[in-house]
Amino acid sequence: MLICLLFLFVLIISLPLLIPLNSYKPQLETRLSALLQAQVQLENIEFAYQPLPVFSLNGVKIDGGAGSIEKIRVPLSVFNLFHYGKSLKNVEVDGVRLSPSFAFSLPKRFAALEQGRITLGDVLLTKSSVVWDQNELGPIDGLMKFAANGAFADLQLADKQGHIEVHIQPSGENIRLIMQATSWEIPLGYPVVFEKLYMSGEGSSTGLLIDDIRGESYGGVLRGKALLTWDDDWVLAGQVSVKGVHTEPFSKVFSTTTFVSGRMDGEGVFNYHAKDYLKLFAYPMVDVDFLLRDGALHNLDLITQLRSGSPASGRGGQTRFDTLKGKMVFKDSTLQLKNLALDAGKFSAQGAVSIAKAGRLEGGVSARLQSGVLAISNHIRIGGI
Repeated sequence: MLICLLFLFVLIISLPLLIPLNSYKPQLETRLSALLQAQVQLENIEFAYQPLPVFSLNGVKIDGGAGSIEKIRVPLSVFNLFHYGKSLKNVEVDGVRLSPSFAFSLPKRFAALEQGRITLGDVLLTKSSVVWDQNELGPIDGLMKFAANGAFADLQLADKQGHIEVHIQPSGENIRLIMQATSWEIPLGYPVVFEKLYMSGEGSSTGLLIDDIRGESYGGVLRGKALLTWDDDWVLAGQVSVKGVHTEPFSKVFSTTTFVSGRMDGEGVFNYHAKDYLKLFAYPMVDVDFLLRDGALHNLDLITQLRSGSPASGRGGQTRFDTLKGKMVFKDSTLQLKNLALDAGKFSAQGAVSIAKAGRLEGGVSARLQSGVLAISNHIRIGGI
């Protein structure tokens, strides 16, 4: 009995060498066409034993210019042999390039089940891209998951560092996208980190509406919404609000020597715009109105400088305040603090400061100190590291 089983196994794994595989191209093209609900053509079929026995379907072309696949690997496993023509497991797909319309229609194509169509287990994707005109989104690696009836259930994507996880799921005619991130540095041009970030939205071939953004950063919470479109240029625009942010670690991202402490609330908008998605986050524009309470400016003693009446740069010491409000603008690798208004009881100041990428400060404030009927006012220049 054992010898018979061994002989049968040797015969099965030897058949690919004895049979002209490319004679099965028409049958496989028909099977793939039914699976993808599109016309499919194959360049050739190969078989290899290393590292494990596997069939390779090479040079797959889909509906003319709708897409292409470099290679589909189907292992010659016991499961695949005994479920021939019905189901496949451990399939790997390499070098996928799809048009946006075809990529976004995949959930619908896999949901339109036909009698006798092959069902799939998890499918590993490598070097997959969405391509249109001269643009390319990708390449990325991921895992496609299917329901027991063969319908598409989930596309899972993750970065190699394990900070970001993305799920793409069917949602009627569109797709649902869910992204979760931990210890993730946002694309702001500065190393601003979110401890946790969650985003979800619904997308089509023309854009993605992100209707829920929630995050935790520097002890505070963030809420927002956004819209990503790519008809002509890539545009990401949205609104955001923050509450309870500890500003000392946050402000030290921009300047480690001159910083501010206190709790910050704020509301604002952001806009990213580029011809290519790879450059989308290269030029951020973020505009936030903020309010800080019960804090201090560190390495900046405005009261001492005001009393001295000298035109010095106003560095060293600290300035405590009850409230500090203004506008925070990130643009061209520079943080601009505009319309600043500091209130510390008898002391007040208004002005503007910019912080360059190297941490250099430039700006000035008009300060006023009231003591009974007497008042001192002066303009204080702020500069240096």
